[in-house]
Amino acid sequence: MKINTAGSGHVGHVKIGTAEWLPYDAKLEKQRKMLEKAIGICKNNIRGSKACNDAFKKLPNGRTFDDIFDDDTVWISYCPDKTTYGWTIISGVDISICEYAFMWGYWSVVGTLVHEMGHINGAGTTDHAAEGTLLSCGLAKVHDPTIIGSRDTAPIYIA
Repeated sequence: MKINTAGSGHVGHVKIGTAEWLPYDAKLEKQRKMLEKAIGICKNNIRGSKACNDAFKKLPNGRTFDDIFDDDTVWISYCPDKTTYGWTIISGVDISICEYAFMWGYWSVVGTLVHEMGHINGAGTTDHAAEGTLLSCGLAKVHDPTIIGSRDTAPIYIA
């Protein structure tokens, strides 16, 4: 996965409602650093986890967590929305982490990133599959059992 920065040359997905896929520019240094910390947690604490890889393999596209994490065609962009955690086009290659996730802190960003990776792997919006991966990926404290596709409320747990 790569971070969509101002100089990366990546063109994110077109805006859909409040969902935007924007580059992290100089004004978003705080968010980019928080995202880098979240990616580091994924790399050092989640990548290589058999339980997490097995959970991801059960999703519709059959890829492991490691497969998606190591995929250089997957981009992580920024969304300024303060009411949603993140966006992904199902089975696509563009993840957007929204300002709302950043407002809750880096553990919320980690959980959102893993959740959105589930959608990259084909998890739909009518079930708990994307959010359910958090339980197998060591993120039970940021898992929300009420999420079906997307979260409509503030998180239940703060890690």
